[in-house]
Amino acid sequence: MKKIGFIILAIIGLSFTSCFQDLGQNPPFDFPEQPTPPPLGADGQIFYMSFDEDFEDYQSLAEATPQGNPTRTDGKKGKAYTGAKDSYLTFGISNLAAPLSTEMTFGFWYKVNANPDRAGILVIGPPTEGQAANQQNNRTSGIRIFRENASGKQRIKANVGNGTADTWVDGGTKADLDPTNAEWKYIALVLTEGKVFFYIDGVEVSAPNFSKISWTGCDIMSIGSGAPRFTGWNHLSDNSQIDELRIYNKALSANEVKNLMNK
Repeated sequence: MKKIGFIILAIIGLSFTSCFQDLGQNPPFDFPEQPTPPPLGADGQIFYMSFDEDFEDYQSLAEATPQGNPTRTDGKKGKAYTGAKDSYLTFGISNLAAPLSTEMTFGFWYKVNANPDRAGILVIGPPTEGQAANQQNNRTSGIRIFRENASGKQRIKANVGNGTADTWVDGGTKADLDPTNAEWKYIALVLTEGKVFFYIDGVEVSAPNFSKISWTGCDIMSIGSGAPRFTGWNHLSDNSQIDELRIYNKALSANEVKNLMNK
């Protein structure tokens, strides 16, 4: 019995020795080294998807879930999200590095493709169960950034909900993009308690009064489509490109929005 016990102890000892020998290695153990999520800095960034390597949020290290067949192609910086018919990404709000708040900033580079003639771009909205099939647009909370045909151009708009009603953020012709000569444009939506600011290339195009955002029922974010929460008016998948998507849990100033264009 003693001999058997000694053999067992020896095997265990060899196992521990092997493990401790691995401590001198880089990485220290035999499994791949995992990246460390960057800490939340003073800038308040809680989400950052560059699309360079995959559909991972570099802030939380959580992956978005592809629906259909979205791809990545050459973008504004490195690779960019490139949409396709019936394709988009979903991301669980619970995976964000910090909760959504009443003051927020959403910013990204965008290169418009007018096919189809309207589409959702970025949506964080509540469920639509119980609504009529042709009115799948519960706009009482959350945000919706989308585009629509405007005399051959594409007008970028937003809609925000305060818990009981919604506000349209429409810059008119100032928010029109020309799809025949598509260029990268920086889109930013800034929420404050009292006002919503909408920017294109750092220029304010709309700033309606607004009480404050409600996030009731908003548990998923859609990237590249209005589906599944904003589909009643066919704001479906977008064939456009999206790059350098960032979310902040604070309202950035106009100058800070301009600085994002140079990050």
